[in-house]
Amino acid sequence: MDARPTGKRGPLAGLRIIDSTTMVAMPTGLHIMADMGAEVIKVETHTLFRTEAARLMYADNDPGDQPWNRDGSFNTLQRGKLGVTLNLKLPEGVQAFKELTRISDVVVENNRAGTMDRLGLSYEALRREKPDLIYVSNTGFGHTGPWRTYAGIGRMFELTCGLSQFTGYPDEGPRRVGKAFFDLHVGWTAVFAILAALHYRQKTGKGQWIDLAMYQIGVSTMGDAILDYEVNGRNGRLMGNRHPSHAPHGVYPCRGDDKWIAIAVENDGQWDALCRIMGEPAWTREERFADPLSRWRGQDELDGLIGQWTAGHDHLELMARLQQAGVPAAAVMNSKEIVTDPHVKARKFYERVSHPSSAGIGDKTYFGRPWKMSKTPSFIRRPAPSLGEHNELVMEDLLGRSAEEVQGLYRAGVLGKTPTDPPDFKPPSYQKQLEDGSLAGYDPDYAEIVGTE
Repeated sequence: MDARPTGKRGPLAGLRIIDSTTMVAMPTGLHIMADMGAEVIKVETHTLFRTEAARLMYADNDPGDQPWNRDGSFNTLQRGKLGVTLNLKLPEGVQAFKELTRISDVVVENNRAGTMDRLGLSYEALRREKPDLIYVSNTGFGHTGPWRTYAGIGRMFELTCGLSQFTGYPDEGPRRVGKAFFDLHVGWTAVFAILAALHYRQKTGKGQWIDLAMYQIGVSTMGDAILDYEVNGRNGRLMGNRHPSHAPHGVYPCRGDDKWIAIAVENDGQWDALCRIMGEPAWTREERFADPLSRWRGQDELDGLIGQWTAGHDHLELMARLQQAGVPAAAVMNSKEIVTDPHVKARKFYERVSHPSSAGIGDKTYFGRPWKMSKTPSFIRRPAPSLGEHNELVMEDLLGRSAEEVQGLYRAGVLGKTPTDPPDFKPPSYQKQLEDGSLAGYDPDYAEIVGTE
C-alpha cells in the first residue's frame, strides 16, 4: 500500500538544483532536498560507469538486461530526481550545462579541486550565466590549504579526522567504524549550508560559493577530544566498547548466534536498577563493585559476570526490560531487525516506491527522513531515474531545444541512454558471499518478511 500524500508540493517546491555529483555524500543531501519538494536534476554521463552502482547490489541479486539501472545503491541515492546525461568532454555538453544553470538555483559538484575549472564550469564561470547562483563544491579537503589537491572519499575520513584514535580494541589497533561513516554527515551538512545560502539570497539577492570540506566535517565531530587536548594536553586512546569513566559500559553477548546488547551505566541509580533486573546476585554487593570508581577499575571481571547473565536472554526483550527500569541499553540490531522493527514502522519511516515496469524492479521499500513536519510533509516523489530517462524533458521542455536538435546531440555522443562501455556485471552468489564472510545470513523469504512480494 502506498501511503504517501498526494498533491503536496513540499517546503522546497519551486527550487531547482543541478546535481552533478557521484558516490554517497552529496547524492544523500540532494535526495533529501528532493523529498522536500525541490526539483533535483541529476546530471551524469553515459560514457562512464555509474560509480554509485559499484557495489553491485541488485534486486534479487539479478543484474537483468540493464544492470546500470537496477543497482540498489544508485536507486536509493538518486531517488526523487530527474536524470539527464551530458558528456562534459564535448563543448555541446558544457554549453547545455551552462544553459541549465541559467534556469536553476543551485549547482552542486564533488570533483577534485580544479576539475570544474578545467571544464569551464567553475563558480566564476557559472555566476556569469546566473549571477545569484548558489554553487556547492564538495571535496575531501577544501579548495584552500596544503591538502587542497588531495583526493578524499568517505571511507578515509574517520581515520584522517581522528575518530579511529578511539575506535578499536587496545590489543588489536584501530578499526574503522563502518561503511563511509562520514558521508551521511557531509550530506546532511550540505542541506544546512544550501538552505542557509538560500536564506541569505532571499534577503540580499546575492548568491555565493560554498566550499565544503569533508575532512573538516569529520573533525567537527571530535569536539570533546580536541577540547581535552587543548585544555589538558591529553591525547585519547583506543577504548574498545568502554567509557573513560563509567562502568559497566560495554557490549555483551545474548542468546542466539551473534546476538548482543549494549549497556551503559552512568550512575549509582542505574547500577542499582541493573542489579535488580539481574536478581541482585551476591557479587553485586561485594566491596569490589561498591562504587563507580571500583566498578571502573574492575571492568574486566565485571564485564565477564554481566556477560554470563546476558547470555541467557534475548537481546530485544532484555533491552525492553532494562529501558523500562531506567538502564540505558540497546540491542545490537542487524538489517532484518531494523527493517522489521515495530517502532520504526510505527513512525512510518519506510516508504514504498513503485518502479516502472521496464526496470523489472517492482515495488521496493526505502528509508525516509528522521523528522516529520506537520504542515509541509516530505516523501519520496519518484524512483531514481534510469540512465538518460529525462533527456528529452530537460533538453526540449526546459532548454527549448527542438526534437531534431536533441537527436543530433544523441548522434554526437553528448546524450545517451546506455553506457558506451559497460563493465562486466556479475555479482557473486549469496552462497559465495556467505562462504567468504561478506554476508552474515540470507533469508530466501525476505520479500514476504518486508512485505514487497
